[in-house]
Amino acid sequence: MFNYSSEVKWIRVTDIDGGLVWINLATVERIYQTSDGSTFECADTVTRTTVPFEKIPDLLGGGGQ
Repeated sequence: MFNYSSEVKWIRVTDIDGGLVWINLATVERIYQTSDGSTFECADTVTRTTVPFEKIPDLLGGGGQ
């Protein structure tokens, strides 16, 4: 049986070096605005991205970057 969930669990974003990275939203502890985008903090990693902070709600809702 197939169980479908529309909940976003992973997002793929561009980091500040131009590479594509996957972020597991279940591990994100904090997201905050920086001068060049947004930073996602997890227990063991900090990922600086070019995602404008204003776009974060769209990403969490399933929209693309």
